[in-house]
Amino acid sequence: MNVFKKCAISMIIIALVVALSATATAETEIAPRAKGIILLIGDGMGLNQVRVADIYAGRILNKSLAVNSILTRGVTTTFSADSEVTDSAAAATALYSGYKCKNGAINILPDGRTVFTIGHAAKKAGLSVGVVSTTRLTHATPAAVYSQSPKRDCEAYIAEQLPEFAPDVALAGGQQYFIPRNESGSKRTDDKNLIEVMKSKGYSYVKDESELKAVNPKTCDKLFGLFAKSHIDYALDRENEVSLKSQPSLADMTKAALSILERNPKGFFIMVEGGRIDHACHAHDVKAAICEMLDFDSAVAVALEFRKAHPDVLVIVTADHETGGLGLGRGTEYALDVSALQPIKNSLEYLNKKLKKDPAKANDLITAAGFEFTDKEKELLQKHSPETQASGVPELSGFPKINGYVLSWIHYVLGSITSERAKIGWTSFAHTGQPVITWAVGPGDKEFSGSLDNTDIPKKMAKLLGVTLEQPVMRPSGSSAASECQ
Repeated sequence: MNVFKKCAISMIIIALVVALSATATAETEIAPRAKGIILLIGDGMGLNQVRVADIYAGRILNKSLAVNSILTRGVTTTFSADSEVTDSAAAATALYSGYKCKNGAINILPDGRTVFTIGHAAKKAGLSVGVVSTTRLTHATPAAVYSQSPKRDCEAYIAEQLPEFAPDVALAGGQQYFIPRNESGSKRTDDKNLIEVMKSKGYSYVKDESELKAVNPKTCDKLFGLFAKSHIDYALDRENEVSLKSQPSLADMTKAALSILERNPKGFFIMVEGGRIDHACHAHDVKAAICEMLDFDSAVAVALEFRKAHPDVLVIVTADHETGGLGLGRGTEYALDVSALQPIKNSLEYLNKKLKKDPAKANDLITAAGFEFTDKEKELLQKHSPETQASGVPELSGFPKINGYVLSWIHYVLGSITSERAKIGWTSFAHTGQPVITWAVGPGDKEFSGSLDNTDIPKKMAKLLGVTLEQPVMRPSGSSAASECQ
């Protein structure tokens, strides 16, 4: 055989061997095994929510966000089965199950089939599961880990599914759907006491920060905590109101949950939600939104610190959607002024509660909350007050119809004033269809780089955890509570 032919054949063989070897190596690299996954979801957290919090942290607090240290990043689309603009229920379904459902439904497909989540898959494989949120435990994002409901608002029905799913750790707000109707603040229409049901199943129950910190993770196998009747209060208010300091931070809850979940030798899955970023952005409350972002980022820092001691754990940070169409810049100026927000001590929601309780002290309460007004702003307040009856301006009774988060005319006007001062713009009182960022660090983190859809995330998590997502099934007809939710 010609020597040149021999050389050519040899080179081809070598090239094939190298290519096959590289392929095998690549496959090995993209399919490692994660011992645990910490999925952190900033509800309503678009890129600009992250950016404005980072600017505030840098300029006012002289620090950087923990999430900035995560180098693997992807861009994630969030549309639902029936809209380019998702709600939290449909987004959470996609993030945990890999399926698109219609807005308002939790783990129920448009054709009526029930889908199962990464939480179900993890439990079936013997892994521990945790759910942590600053919202009610029955609110869409935490609820979708463990429940199925054609309507997200059926929170009493959703609460009944928690003992059946039996997560190892569940920490959030929302006592009102777990206590019987005769107890103060209950939103149930029956006599079920689901807190007692959870206790009977071996859960240690905690209801404030001191009780949470007193839990011994070496002896506590199952932990259940509800820290408010409804949502946990905004971080801004917890920082400045003595009466709210008994509520734990998201970082405290995350740390407590991980200390229990890490004991399972088979591994774990935990979802941690900064749920009130969304609420603050619905209300156009810039300072509250930034403080919620900082509270969420503190939980990210806890997860990253945990990963240092557990390098086989994958940390994923993402969002279910963007809320409010937050813009960095407003009007005709090339400017942003986060320092204008520094004096504010209360969320607009909490200030509204104070004003409702003691309207005669409105001026004093508003000043104490850190709001000072220019003459122009005083004119705006006067123009929009109910006494003025300005044409086209909704009054107190009209505001809940906007989105349930803007609670009064003064809430609306103060949100507008503070946003304008900071040079922050908004396009919506609802969600937007903007893609969100996904960050990942740990085994298989490169799976989450590039362009993603939210349905890709649970499939990748299942592969990396070594668990199997179940196929959808037709929903059986069930309880009376279920029928009320049809």
